[in-house]
Amino acid sequence: MNLPQNTAFEESDVESTTSTATRLSVRSTRAWFLSYRLPTVPLLYRNIFKCSLAYLIASLFTFSPYLSGVIRDFPTYGNFERRPASNGYLVAAVAVHFNPAKTMGGMIETDLYCFAGLVYAAFVCLSSMTVFLWLDAKPGWETVAAILVITWIGLSMSVVAWMKVWMASPSFNVACSITSIIIFVVLVKEGGLGTLLQVSSTIVCGTAISNFVCYTIWPQSATSALQTNMTTTLDSFSTMLSLVTSTFLLEDGLQQPSHERIAKAAADHQNSFTSLKRNLKEAQNEWIVAGSSRAPGGRVGRAYEDAVDSMNRLAQHLNGLRGGTRLQYDLAKSCAVGQSSQKASANTQDADSNAQNTEFTTGNAAAEVFADLFNDLGPPLKALSTTCTSSLLRMRQAFVNSRRCGKHYAFEQHEFFEIVDEIERALSQFESISNDTVLRLFRRGNSSDFPSDAGGSDTENNTDNEYVFVVYFFIFTLQEFATELVSLVDAMGRLYSLEQARANRARWWTRVFSWACRMSRSDRYSDDSPPKIMIPAHRRTHPSFPKVRPHAPNTIQTPARDRLSWAGKIKQHLWTTGRRLAESDMKYAFKAGMATALLAAPAFFETTRPIFLGLWGHWAVISFLVVISPTIGATNFLSLHRVLGTVFGAGVAAAVYTLFPDNAIILSIFGFFFSIPCFYYNSSASRFVLLTYNLTCLYCYSLRGQEVFAVDVAVRRALAVTAGVVWAALVSRFWWPAEARRELSKALGEFCSNIGWLYTRLVASNSYSPLSREVAEEYEGPDNETQALSPEHVRLSSSIKEFMAMELHLQIKLIELQGLLDQTQHEPRLKGPFPVDLYRGILTSLQTILDKLHSMRCVTTREEWYTSVRQEFILPVNKERREMVGNIILSFSTLASAFYLKAPLPPYLPSPEASRQRLVAAIRKLDVVRTREVKGSRQLLFFAYALSMKGITVELEVLGRTLQNAFGVIGQTPAEFEALFAERTNHSV
Repeated sequence: MNLPQNTAFEESDVESTTSTATRLSVRSTRAWFLSYRLPTVPLLYRNIFKCSLAYLIASLFTFSPYLSGVIRDFPTYGNFERRPASNGYLVAAVAVHFNPAKTMGGMIETDLYCFAGLVYAAFVCLSSMTVFLWLDAKPGWETVAAILVITWIGLSMSVVAWMKVWMASPSFNVACSITSIIIFVVLVKEGGLGTLLQVSSTIVCGTAISNFVCYTIWPQSATSALQTNMTTTLDSFSTMLSLVTSTFLLEDGLQQPSHERIAKAAADHQNSFTSLKRNLKEAQNEWIVAGSSRAPGGRVGRAYEDAVDSMNRLAQHLNGLRGGTRLQYDLAKSCAVGQSSQKASANTQDADSNAQNTEFTTGNAAAEVFADLFNDLGPPLKALSTTCTSSLLRMRQAFVNSRRCGKHYAFEQHEFFEIVDEIERALSQFESISNDTVLRLFRRGNSSDFPSDAGGSDTENNTDNEYVFVVYFFIFTLQEFATELVSLVDAMGRLYSLEQARANRARWWTRVFSWACRMSRSDRYSDDSPPKIMIPAHRRTHPSFPKVRPHAPNTIQTPARDRLSWAGKIKQHLWTTGRRLAESDMKYAFKAGMATALLAAPAFFETTRPIFLGLWGHWAVISFLVVISPTIGATNFLSLHRVLGTVFGAGVAAAVYTLFPDNAIILSIFGFFFSIPCFYYNSSASRFVLLTYNLTCLYCYSLRGQEVFAVDVAVRRALAVTAGVVWAALVSRFWWPAEARRELSKALGEFCSNIGWLYTRLVASNSYSPLSREVAEEYEGPDNETQALSPEHVRLSSSIKEFMAMELHLQIKLIELQGLLDQTQHEPRLKGPFPVDLYRGILTSLQTILDKLHSMRCVTTREEWYTSVRQEFILPVNKERREMVGNIILSFSTLASAFYLKAPLPPYLPSPEASRQRLVAAIRKLDVVRTREVKGSRQLLFFAYALSMKGITVELEVLGRTLQNAFGVIGQTPAEFEALFAERTNHSV
C-alpha cells in the first residue's frame, strides 16, 4: 500500500472526509426524525373534534361568569355582575348550526348568508315593533297593532320560506334558522333596538367561535377540497374507462359480474355531476375574499372552471360508453337462446325445431361477426383506452405532487404537450383502423344475407353483419371522450403552470418593487397581453327547455299581448300574476309564512301571552320553521327526527343537571363528550338532540338561583317542540298538501317533456344541410386546416356544447328525482304502499334513454352527417324517418301526460319500434346498401343510427306498458284490443 507523500493533502482530505461524514450523519438523523412524525388524524375525527371544541367554547358563555357577562351587559356595559346570562345557550345553539368543520370557502358563504339574514331580521324586528308599540300605546288600537304585526310576520316569513326553496343550499338553510331565531326571540320579548342588539351579539359570538375554530384548528381550504375532488374524479374516470373497455371487448366473457362492477364504478363517479360544482363555488368564495387571480374571470379561476366543466362532460361520455356495453347483454342473450335451442332441437323433432335452429345460427353468426371485429379493432381500441387511462393517472399524479411538494415539482410543463400528442396519435390510429374494419365487415356480406323484400324483426335477425354498426356508438363516444380529454389536459396544464408560478413567486416586497419598475416603464412596455393557451376556453352554455304547461301563450285561448287592448293587457297581466302565485313554490311560501304567523299570534294578545311565554311558544314557532318542507314526506321525516331528538336530548339534559346542578366543570366536560357522538352521526336527529340539550341543561344552569327544575324545563321544551312539529304536520297535510309522490309524478312528466325536446332538437339539428356543394367538397378534401376554421365547424361545436348542457341538466334532474323518490317512503298511504321499486325501474329506463341519446348525439353531430350521409341515406327514406321520429316524440309526450294526470292510458300506444323496423327495411332497399358500394364506413352513420335506435324505441314501449299496468287502461286491456284485429280461423257467426 502506498502512503501519500503530501501531509497537508492528507490532513485536508481527512477534514473533508470528516465534514462529509458529518453532513451525511446530520442528513440521516434529519431523515430519521422526519420519518417518525406524529400519526395523521383522519379527516372525520378532525371534523368531530373541531365541532365538539367549538361547542365546548360556546358553552363556556353559559358556565363562565366572565364570558356570560359580556353577553349580558352588551350593549350597555353597566353592572358587571359575576353571574351567567339567561341567553348564553344561544351561543352554543349557533355553534351547533354553523358546523365549523366546513371548508373556509363554505364558512365564508355561510357568513355572508347569515349577515344578510341578520340585516333582514333587523329590518323585520324594528319595523314591526315600531308600528306595534306605537299603536299599542293608543287606547283601543291594541287589536289592530297585534293584527298588523302578525300579518307582517307572515309576509316576512313567506319571503324566507320562498328564498329557502329557491336557493336550495345547506348554507342558506343555516342562515334561515339563525334569522328565525333572532326574529322570534326579539318579537316575543316585544323588544326594540336594545333587545335586537343583545340577541344579535349572542349570535355574533357563536358565529365568531365557529369561524375561529374553522380557521385555526386544522383549517380546510375549499381550494384543497376542490383539488382533492378533482384527483378523485380523475382516478374514478380511469377506473371506469378501463372497466368499460374490457367489458366491451368481452375480455371477461359474457358474464354478469362485469356489469355489476360497471354499476359500482358508475356509482363512485356519479357525484361528480354535483360535487365538483359545489366545491368550485366554495373555492370561488375564498378567491373573491383573497382578491387573487383565482377569482372568477382570472386566469387561475378560468382554468379551474374549464377543468370542472370538462370533467362533467367526460362523466357524460362515460355514461354513454356504459350504455354502449349493453350490446353485450343482447349478444349474450342471443347466444344463450341459440344454445338452448340446439339442445331442444336435438331432443325433439317437432315443427318448432327449424325455427330454433335458425335462432341458433343467428346467434352464432352474430358472435362470429363480433369476434372478427374485435380481432381487428381490439388492439387500437385498447391502445386508445390505455392512453386515455394513463393520461388521467399522470394528470392525477402531477396534481397530487404539486400539492404535496410545494415548490419541488416532479412534473414538467412539456409533459402536458406530450400527453396531448399521445392521445392524438392513438386517436388517429384508432379512427383509421375502425373505419377500415367496419367497412370491410360490411362488404363481406352477400346478397343472400340481406334480402331486400323482407322487413321487420326477421329481416334484422337474418342480417347479422349489420349488427357491426352498433359499435359505432361506442367508437364515436370513445372518440368524443378522447377529444374532450385533450381539452381537460389543456385546462390542467394551464392550471398546473399557474399554480407552479404562484408557488415559486418571489417575496411580497420583491413583487412590489417589480411592480413599481413596470409602472415606471409603462410608457415603453405593455404587460396586458392575454395569456397564451393551447386551446380556447369553452364557452359556457345554459340549457333551455320549453315550459310545457296549460294555457300556452300566443294561442286562441291565450292571445298575444300585442293583439289586446290596454285594458286587456292589464287583465292578462293580472291573470299571469295570479297563475304565478298558484304555483307550488309560491303556495308553499305563503302557507309556511301564514302558518307561522298563526302559531305566533298568541304572543301579541294580552289574554294568551302569559300562556305562550310560559310554554316557550317561540321555540314551537322556530321548530315549525325548521320542520316545514315543500313536501309531506320531507316534513314527516324531519318531524320524526325532531321529536325523537328532542325527547332524548331533554331526558339526558334533565338527568345530568339533576346529578350535577352547580358543577360547571363537570357539565361543560360532559357536554363536550356528549356532543362527540352527535357530531359523529351528523344527522338531523343528532343535531336536534344537541340543541335540546342546550336549551335544557345550559338554560337551567343560567337560572339556577331562581328555583328552576330541570325536569320542568325539559317537559316544557318537549311540549313546545312537539306543538310546533304537530302544527307543521297538520299544515303540510291539510293546507295545500304537496305529496312527494305527486311532485315526483310532475317532475317525471316534466323530465319526459324535456328529454322529448332534447330528441326533437337532435332531429332538427341533423334534418338539414346548411352547406353548399362547394363547402361539402372542401370538407371532403385534404385541407384539414381549412376544415377546422370553417363556419360550419364553429356552428357544429356550438351545437355540441348546447346539447351537452341540456344533457347535463337532465342528468342532474335525474339525481333530484331519486331524492324525491326517497321522500315518498315517509308518506302514509291508505290505498297501499307506494310502488318504490316500480319508479326505480322507471328512473333506470329514463337513465338508459338519456345515455343512448348521448351516444346518438355523438354520431349525428359528426361532420359527415352534413355531407354525404344526408344525400345518400336520409332524403331517400324521409317518409319512414318521419314516421319513426313522430312516434318517438308522441311516445315521450304520452308518457309525460300520463305522469302528469296519472289517469288510465288508451289500450293502443304509439309503436316507435315498428316504425323503426320499417325505416331499417327501407334503408336496406337502397342501392348503396344492397351493392355495398360506399366510399367509407362513416357514410353508413344513418344506417347505424336507425339500427341502434332500437335501444330507445324498446325502452319507450316498455315504459308505455309499465304505465298501463300502473295507471290502468281505458275500457279494455291491450290484449283485448289487439284481439279485435287478429285474423280468425273460424268465420262462423
